Amino acid sequence: MNRNKIIVRPESENLWWGIYGFCEKTGWEDLNLFDENEKRIGGVCLNGKGYLRAGLDDLKNDPEEKEFVLAIEKYLADNKCHYWYYYDEKENEDLYEVPYLASKNNKGVKPRFMDIWHPDEGIGISTIDSAIKILAKEHLGITDCVVEIQNEGSFEDSLKSFKENEELFGGESKVEVKFTDELIEELSQHWKKPKDEVLKQLENSIK
Repeated sequence: MNRNKIIVRPESENLWWGIYGFCEKTGWEDLNLFDENEKRIGGVCLNGKGYLRAGLDDLKNDPEEKEFVLAIEKYLADNKCHYWYYYDEKENEDLYEVPYLASKNNKGVKPRFMDIWHPDEGIGISTIDSAIKILAKEHLGITDCVVEIQNEGSFEDSLKSFKENEELFGGESKVEVKFTDELIEELSQHWKKPKDEVLKQLENSIK
């Protein structure tokens, strides 16, 4: 591929709830990827260490998950991105393979879908950015990649939807809003604005 821009469209509201600090950052997020001409590249599921660590003990009780458990343990002990691939059977009439470079299984089949296991505990803007840049380099042949995250929830709309979700499930609708240094830094890079402008924009969004 000779395009160096990848558009990323996350799917869930709770990604932004965690980014804005209303709750812990989500442990996984489905991402749809497109090139700069809006042609779909594919989809991946981005996972953080917190999510995979939380389910590890249950997986250890299932002998059929031995390979998966070993892969997770290796990943948790490491500090770089790992991948987990899902394959169709070669004989399947609905066989699908990703349209880019990816590891083939012992039957010579490329995966139909893949997870990216990122060394961050939870999923933030920088997590998505670094994961997609690594994916682009290792699977798409793009060494200088610009990542554009779309479907972004505004602070105000995300706060509203979080409160509604908490009320729906009997939680506390009052949310303590904090504009942390981490949030300001991450949004400053994402929005390409000075930190003082980011803080002012956030403060204005809840007046």
